[in-house]
Amino acid sequence: MKSYTHRIVSLVVVLFCLCANVTAQQKKAKTEMNISSKLVNSNGEPIKNAQITLGEGLLQTSTDGQGMFAIKAQPSGTLMITAPGYKEVVVKLSEGNVTNEIIMIKDLAFASKRDIVELPTGLQTSQRELVGAVGQVSGEVLEKQPSIVFQNVLQGRVAGLTVRNNANGLGNNLASLYVRGMASTGDNAALTIVDGIERPIEYLNPEEIESVQVLKDASTKILYGSRAANGVVMITTKRGKANTRVIKASAQYGVNMTTRMPEYLNSAQYAQLYNEARGNDGLDPFYSDQDIQGYINSSGPNDLKYPNADYNDYFLRSSTPFRKANIEYTGGTDDAQYALLLGYVGTEGVEKVGRTPEQDRLNIRGNLDIQVTPSLSAFIDGNGIIESRSWGKLHQNEVFNGIKTNRPNEYPFEITDPNFAGEDTQLGVERIPPLGGSYLRPTSLYGDMMYGGFQEYQFFYGQTNFGMKLKLDEITEGLSAKTVVTFDNYQYHAAGQINNPVRYEQQTVPGPSGLDSTAYIQLNNRIISGNREESGNNISRNLGWMANLDYDRTFDKHSIIANLSHFYYFSENSDIRQHTQNTNSFLRAAYGFDNKLYLEATGAVMGSNRFSGKNKHKFFPAVGASWIVSEESFLKSSESVDFLKLKSSFGVIGYDRATSFYLYDTRYYNNGSTAFGERNQNGVPRTGFDNFGNPDLTWETSREFNIGVEGMAFSNSLMFEVNYFNEYRSNIIYDNPSSVFSSINGSQNIPLNLGEVSNQGMDASINWFNTTKDFTYNIGGNILLVKNKLEQIDQVNYPDENLNQVGHSSDAIFGLVDNGLFRDQAAVDAAPAQSLGKYGVGNIAYQDVNGDNVIDTRDATVIGNAFPRTTLGINLDVKYKRFGLFILGTAELGVDQMLSNSYYRNDGEEKYSAYTLDRFHPVNNPSGTGPALTTYQNINDFRNSTYWLSDASFFRMKNVELSYSVSNGSWVVKNVKFYVRGTNLFVLSKIKELDPEVINAGVDNYPVFRTVTGGVSVSF
Repeated sequence: MKSYTHRIVSLVVVLFCLCANVTAQQKKAKTEMNISSKLVNSNGEPIKNAQITLGEGLLQTSTDGQGMFAIKAQPSGTLMITAPGYKEVVVKLSEGNVTNEIIMIKDLAFASKRDIVELPTGLQTSQRELVGAVGQVSGEVLEKQPSIVFQNVLQGRVAGLTVRNNANGLGNNLASLYVRGMASTGDNAALTIVDGIERPIEYLNPEEIESVQVLKDASTKILYGSRAANGVVMITTKRGKANTRVIKASAQYGVNMTTRMPEYLNSAQYAQLYNEARGNDGLDPFYSDQDIQGYINSSGPNDLKYPNADYNDYFLRSSTPFRKANIEYTGGTDDAQYALLLGYVGTEGVEKVGRTPEQDRLNIRGNLDIQVTPSLSAFIDGNGIIESRSWGKLHQNEVFNGIKTNRPNEYPFEITDPNFAGEDTQLGVERIPPLGGSYLRPTSLYGDMMYGGFQEYQFFYGQTNFGMKLKLDEITEGLSAKTVVTFDNYQYHAAGQINNPVRYEQQTVPGPSGLDSTAYIQLNNRIISGNREESGNNISRNLGWMANLDYDRTFDKHSIIANLSHFYYFSENSDIRQHTQNTNSFLRAAYGFDNKLYLEATGAVMGSNRFSGKNKHKFFPAVGASWIVSEESFLKSSESVDFLKLKSSFGVIGYDRATSFYLYDTRYYNNGSTAFGERNQNGVPRTGFDNFGNPDLTWETSREFNIGVEGMAFSNSLMFEVNYFNEYRSNIIYDNPSSVFSSINGSQNIPLNLGEVSNQGMDASINWFNTTKDFTYNIGGNILLVKNKLEQIDQVNYPDENLNQVGHSSDAIFGLVDNGLFRDQAAVDAAPAQSLGKYGVGNIAYQDVNGDNVIDTRDATVIGNAFPRTTLGINLDVKYKRFGLFILGTAELGVDQMLSNSYYRNDGEEKYSAYTLDRFHPVNNPSGTGPALTTYQNINDFRNSTYWLSDASFFRMKNVELSYSVSNGSWVVKNVKFYVRGTNLFVLSKIKELDPEVINAGVDNYPVFRTVTGGVSVSF
């Protein structure tokens, strides 16, 4: 840790010194120009919110409401002036002074190079011509959020994209990505694409990303093929630009702080409540008053007789370091453009006993574009990722499992009895002090963490792209051909040294003289790994090939685009015998009339090795249209509406990513041997049955409709987009359906296309941008409203309507409806009989939903939903002079959480959390709201019901950046930015004890981190 910290701090110091040194030398540099001017249209009217970019794009400003702007630059610099609906203006300062007034000529809005929308297989369109629904966010915005996992920075950024965080160990808390909710009964995860091919994204750095686009409708998803029906998160990395040279360096350092950690009772509290639980069960107290007083006066976790351990405090620290550094070098000429991106990110785990987990990752990316001849261009991309992880014997989830289960008084961590030294240690073997344990938990957490050994993982990822594009204007104008080959290799290697130290159970033995003595019972033998041993490895490879024949030409008012494309994807994994193979061949035709009416149609033949025979390939269509209403005479002269477009698309897409392999084939497997003959000495091979096959199994299909409106108004100040979508999934595959076969068949049934799900909703985004002399602000938001419905699933028709899932959403939570707690015996006697387990005073009472006067599982009904009905993102970006403030808030509304983890549900011999302090007891706590404690398994209470259901809606302050920038176009250092960044700063919710979004965080694995960093970035 110290070495990495030293390197990051050193880099920050170097950057500071460089900034100071270069800034001091600016007085000796070339004479700077103070440029100020006014932008107007051909009628002399000011143009507000236009973008003025200096040279390489490192310095930008905007015009105010009067069309005025001011900037400093070198005499050799170049100004690029852009505004939606106007032609770009390029001013070379070397050719003379900038006039006091610059006239911009009207042009098509959203049709420039800045408005390019990337599509699969290397296709591009403009935002103006787009008939589908595509959301977008720039990599520059994502840089503001410190995170070691890239998925997590996408939350709240794009309309229609739901990002749900998960609880997992260091660097493994990959958020789940959903585009427009859940449209199927099984896998609903979005597909992730990096530079044209399916790739994992958790290892990416925001600093290497140009843009993230989310493909949401059929007209765009169909271009990638059968793995894209759930939506696509498509990432484009940075490339060099002609006639520029950019050098950027940044470094930041900070801390990850734990949030909303569960609280557990101390030994005295546990002993008192355990006695209470035994009393509820009709048993005598286990702990005497003397014992409880002993726990109150305990010396700590190593008290031999009265141990009192706060596991969170003893084993975990409240903060860990976060470090990050990046270097970017991009640029090029007209003939070649290059981008070299280097990034490092590292952090540590929260464990403070034994070996502290560490994670360090290095990303190297190089993209090169070459104009080989006037008609032939080529590109080659390479990306290498090296990651190292290390931790102790236990994975992070095992550490937290020990913390939540080991009772505070269960055993002393170390036995400090001077009369007991433990086992004898051989010469040359590390001596380990005698460690405590118990019969219930013989492998103590302390022993495993302190003396259990270590594990190390190394990950190596290599990604390459190579492509060529040939212009075929000699054959016919506008014709071109393109081919791309991609190859990725992913591998990891795991090794470690695992030990198992000896633990001892303490027992009190009555002595013959009446004095008690302590005996130590050995619970296990010591196991020592002599050498570091390999524990695992894996290799996976992906291969992609794309070939396009494109035609793009304009005839007067008519524009015609045609794309004939073939895509092949192959993926193999050393741990999986069946490889993934997919193809997608499509013909796409687009027609535009008079720059205001656009039509598009695509026909795709998708192929998958998960089907056989005639079903291996299938045809799917998509169509779309858009109308630029603002180009019509009744809106063209509007002073408030700058751009307005109506659009719609419809299509049917196949989906195979959730389909298991070999479902079309009846399969058997070698199942060992059976002994026959005299004395059973002759072994006869045995064949086992694996699954029935269905050669007629066909594709899961998605029928999708989208209609939307997008526009800009009030002198480019307001931008908005609204889409309504309706999707119907059919032929959803069930591998082993049970609803249409009798149980006489056994447990293996023929896979069938049974499921159907409808999904509909609305997504929208809005932004308001404005600039005054020293003040610029951008406030915006995005929203997704979505709900699905199960139309048909693998379920029998229950006579009790409340049990049927059909007609409800796929995320519906079924459970009993509670009537509160039984607070006296009269309430128990008056209620219908409950056949769910032992119950009485202090247990949960349930409603008789089906009216049969018996409470059982047939009384379950829909009580909530697990996926948010509304997802929100709200952002504010403010700049005042040299200061900047960026704020991102995210929210989920209309979502429920079942409180089912061990923090809320305490019974048996398990550890007690602080939640048990509010348990009901007629004497000790008659106003308590929690179920009465028991030392048995609490079957009646611990089941899904409205009692445990909580509204999990929340608002989270997701990301904040406060910055101070020094910029000057005449300096060698164009821009220096100092910043403080934070993520997950606070969350507001009805759930107060744990995180409402990740309810198991801090209980089953790492908590949600609040990260705060400080850093500096320098641009040349």
